[in-house]
Amino acid sequence: MLKWLVLLTILALVSAEIHRIKIHKNQNHKNTRQHRKQAIQALKQKYHQQDVVIIYDDGVPIYVQPDYGYDYPSQPSDDYTSEELGNSMNMYYYGLIGIGTPEQYFKVVFDTGSANLWVPSSQCLSTDVACQQHNQYNSSASSTFVSSGQNFSIQYGTGSVSGYLAMDTVTINGLAIANQTFGEAVSQPGASFTDVAFDGILGMGYQQIAEDNVVPPFYNLYEEGLIDEPVFGFYLARNGSAVEGGQLTLGGTDQNLIAGEMTYTPVTQQGYWQFSVNNITWNGTVISSGCQAIADTGTSLIAAPSAAYIQLNNLIGGVLIQGEYYVPCSTVSSLPVLTINIGGTNFYLPPSVYIQTYTEGNYTTCMSTFTDIGTGFWILGDVFLGQYYSEFDFGQNRVGFATLA
Repeated sequence: MLKWLVLLTILALVSAEIHRIKIHKNQNHKNTRQHRKQAIQALKQKYHQQDVVIIYDDGVPIYVQPDYGYDYPSQPSDDYTSEELGNSMNMYYYGLIGIGTPEQYFKVVFDTGSANLWVPSSQCLSTDVACQQHNQYNSSASSTFVSSGQNFSIQYGTGSVSGYLAMDTVTINGLAIANQTFGEAVSQPGASFTDVAFDGILGMGYQQIAEDNVVPPFYNLYEEGLIDEPVFGFYLARNGSAVEGGQLTLGGTDQNLIAGEMTYTPVTQQGYWQFSVNNITWNGTVISSGCQAIADTGTSLIAAPSAAYIQLNNLIGGVLIQGEYYVPCSTVSSLPVLTINIGGTNFYLPPSVYIQTYTEGNYTTCMSTFTDIGTGFWILGDVFLGQYYSEFDFGQNRVGFATLA
């Protein structure tokens, strides 16, 4: 009898269907130093870091965090669903979802650093440039729309994405969530979401950080029995020219994407995907130990606490110019790797990853990807996550990382 059960299990795993949707990147997007500054400001707003950070030495300010302005773009199961992601010059990753009956399609950023779903509304003003540039949800065209009678507002920069909370069928790669609550945005702030490849945001953090305590879509995927395990994972391709930006896996682990064992570490505070880091070292020098970090697919950067930020940029030979650390491009290949020890496993970032090259016209510069937004914890964005397969497990409240196959 046991042999038959094993055989049936193997057959079920072999027959498990993997769903992939091809997503295209924005061919017109250019990765520039200005976009980096905008990304930093967006990260500050996301983590509510509004105050200017000043570090003093004997009463003399030796570091002042610059003002970047407010104009920014801003046990495993094999029975899973995977969705291919688009990569717009390594600035953000997005995929396709459907809302309503019949489906209306939207490109959304799958963001582990937030927990709400919102898309532009057909009720937005004609003067709302960001809305007019993107796909808009039309509630009157959906037979499954239900009005909640509530408003919503999410702060971004000096303004907020605001509108109405609605309920409708939300479909992610063929998995239809009934009566999912989401934001129907009628107003978007300034130029925050103009000229970006995506229409909206699909948050994949814990419900504790959701505005209006809305139940996030991933919770409902599991509660409605659409996936077997409350687990999702990311493979984020770091090739800026790639049309296929990677893969989001829902309901299990894609074993084809990983090599070796997954290293798991417990979530230390539910809200963001926050966990403990044993230590972070560079060429034998300890930068941080016993620290906290957040895995955030919604940013391309690595944010460090202020003291670690200064120390690390000094070690790599960075020169502070107008609030940014630059290094001579000729030295990048000879710099040591950055080692991040999580759960007893070392994860490595080579200098080709933690130094970003910008070419504008005939001028090429090399800039540190480390930034400081005034937090006491590290934020590991796509610069780190793009090097590994990352897994987020609601069921066991843990984060996992593995070497890519």
